[in-house]
Amino acid sequence: MARDPLSVAAAAVRAVADVQPESARPALIGQLYEAELAPEARSAGAHYTPVDVAERLVALVIPEGELLMGAGGAPGTVWDPACGGGAFLLAAADALLRAGHPPDVIVGDMLWGTDMDPGAIAVTDAALRMWGNLHGVDIGPKSHLAVGDALLDRSDEGPLARARDGGFDVVIGNPPFQGQMVGSSIRSGETATDLRRRFGPDVVRPYTDTSALFLVAGAEALAPGGRLLMILPTSVLAARDASAARDAAVTAAGLTGLWVATELVFDAFVQVCAVVLERSAKAAPRPQQPAVRRWRGRSVELLPSADGHTLIGTIAATAATEDLPGEAASRWAPYALAAVGVPDPTIRWSGRLGSLGTARAGFRDEYYGLVGHVSEAPEDVVDIDEVPAGYAPLVTSGLIDPGRCWWGERTVVFARARYQRPVVDRAGVADGGGRAASWAAGLAVPKVVVATQTRVGEAAVDLAGTWLASTPTVAVIADPARLWEIAAVVCSPVGSVVALALTAGSARSLVAIRHRVSSVSALPLPIDRDAWLAGSDALQRGDQSSFAEAMAAAYAVEAPGELEAWWTAAAPWP
Repeated sequence: MARDPLSVAAAAVRAVADVQPESARPALIGQLYEAELAPEARSAGAHYTPVDVAERLVALVIPEGELLMGAGGAPGTVWDPACGGGAFLLAAADALLRAGHPPDVIVGDMLWGTDMDPGAIAVTDAALRMWGNLHGVDIGPKSHLAVGDALLDRSDEGPLARARDGGFDVVIGNPPFQGQMVGSSIRSGETATDLRRRFGPDVVRPYTDTSALFLVAGAEALAPGGRLLMILPTSVLAARDASAARDAAVTAAGLTGLWVATELVFDAFVQVCAVVLERSAKAAPRPQQPAVRRWRGRSVELLPSADGHTLIGTIAATAATEDLPGEAASRWAPYALAAVGVPDPTIRWSGRLGSLGTARAGFRDEYYGLVGHVSEAPEDVVDIDEVPAGYAPLVTSGLIDPGRCWWGERTVVFARARYQRPVVDRAGVADGGGRAASWAAGLAVPKVVVATQTRVGEAAVDLAGTWLASTPTVAVIADPARLWEIAAVVCSPVGSVVALALTAGSARSLVAIRHRVSSVSALPLPIDRDAWLAGSDALQRGDQSSFAEAMAAAYAVEAPGELEAWWTAAAPWP
């Protein structure tokens, strides 16, 4: 049974009364409170920020030794819209003190916080009062802490009223991570309606993570010249349903930095990043900048460059500037690649893969339309080309490697059943009608089958047109004479990096590709046709080194060694 949050908060405050050293007490209150959170609070996305991470990230928006000043020369203001145990506000207090702000002004005027959990507000209030006592002042944060929903509440006073007026010089936070696929964090219909009314129907899509909405609210709350830092799940960097939220955020403030954790920071198994936005000091917001500072790891290491900034190279820029159907222009995954060791050299290219063929993918209806029609092939069928008439070999993503389909050689799990040589009864699917029937019929042609959830691009060629490629693969239907060329683009080192730049974070990790129709269609085509043909020939032969070398030449890659080494290490070559 869940405990009363105010009682838990009071117990956390009492527990640190005699802790030594005294300087550890304020932050420890929030840590103890989090440890006592009910399981349902954690499942709803409440994971507090470790002290060391908060301190290092705050330094990115409150630079060491820089006084934070607001309009008219007044002390600046810092707001955390989901303050939890106060880790970010305490880190901000320390940074402001080192910059020279008086402790009574810091606690009494500069720090603001909101949270829906009354226990979190009580803990933050106690922690800031304790911080003030340690620095010789007996003062609290006045009315600057409030229980409320930073996304929907329309209070006429306190931090939420100030946020609506764009009155904060720094916004920092670690909002709840609430994906909308499964679990207790799924929004109710009423909440979704209210959020769409607040942010607009384009921003609040069916699978938009709640953290992305906090990002928009935080960006809109910035005063001119203000800075924002917000921890987010890496899925927000590239997820299709977060694209309009990214676009809305950079309409209010330009992207100037990105931190990627590269390791697990919270107890929850979720990869995180933090975006840094800055609003122009002028009336019009500054547009997104091509130069973005980047950091990585728990130590918040700045990635080196000659001028203190790291520019995205041509490969990532190819993805960052591509206008994909149904997505806004802002895409941030390309900026994360360097942090996870993905090279980004200069290339030359001409055109997009979508000009050579039509990419298609099935979804839930197509998947469930096959259920009940899949069986094991007869024992004498050992090759994919020997499947009896009326049946189609079922090809899943796990059977695809670069240039190779492993049907009959790898075990397949489909609809919770395990198969060695799965086949689909085409007549049964056709009799079922609906989308699954028309989809299956449309795939009975020569095609390239592209896998998803992979470290590099993986595709195999079905020249006979007999395979039935299951969700979540992508099929590319094109001139049979060019199918191996298309597969070579998908599997190439350049195609792999572009795919990561388009989709990284929307898969299970930042180093996994989650291809969809739009990302496959957006892959750039090589500039050197002869080298491209040599690469497609090497892919058919299974010659890994010749394939990588030829495709690097096909894109005129400058200094291809690092790119080829990265791809070779990641590719599951037979």
